[in-house]
Amino acid sequence: MAILGRVTNRAASVLRASALVGTLLLASGCASAFSPIQTSYASDAGDGVPLSIVGLDLRGLAVVVPAKGGTGIVVGQAVNRSTSAVDVTFAVEGAPTPATTAVPASSGKTLSDPTAGVEIPGIPVAPGATVRMTVTTDEAGANVVTVPVLANRGPYAQFSAAAS
Repeated sequence: MAILGRVTNRAASVLRASALVGTLLLASGCASAFSPIQTSYASDAGDGVPLSIVGLDLRGLAVVVPAKGGTGIVVGQAVNRSTSAVDVTFAVEGAPTPATTAVPASSGKTLSDPTAGVEIPGIPVAPGATVRMTVTTDEAGANVVTVPVLANRGPYAQFSAAAS
């Protein structure tokens, strides 16, 4: 008790402030115990959407088009978990013609790149909207997903249809 009697007002204020700061730091660290670890959840890092069907995972699925009515390029990645190649057909609601591509067995394939793309003519909406896309394989049948329509600017500037 003799020590507490010799503490000045300034020192007492510093001790109280230090105790308060320590308590706040301890409390803020404990809050993380009740928050989930973000890497525990699957997330789509790109602009597109995921679709998992029998034997095939599609990641970052989207359509890149310069303007309404233009030819769209399907972008994303297809991961074939099966031991045989898979033919995948992409059809956009309101577009006249679907597109088909083959995904090799046990592989991950980029759907489109600057030299070769999965092209769907006549995309009925402008960039910034969404479209309903039907993804069909022999094994999984038809699967409908809503995908974003992106402008061929910025990171997608390299994607333009051969017919454009």
